[in-house]
Amino acid sequence: MTNQNEMQYQVMIEGDDAEKDFIAYIPALRLGARGESLEEVRENAKDLLMMELETRIRDGKEIPKDNNATMEMIHISLPVKK
Repeated sequence: MTNQNEMQYQVMIEGDDAEKDFIAYIPALRLGARGESLEEVRENAKDLLMMELETRIRDGKEIPKDNNATMEMIHISLPVKK
């Protein structure tokens, strides 16, 4: 029997209008995934996360905890040509 350790990671998902798909980003591990729908990008991100963590366990590397990344708005001013 295998012990299970429940973990959760923050995932940012955004639509890509140019490519007409979705991008998922997992900040704690700096991983990115794509999918043609929200459902697909969620599944792809989950699969990628599992592969990364399984590889880290196999290689004896540290499993990072979620880093609780935040989203912020950055305001800038661009010069206007007259």
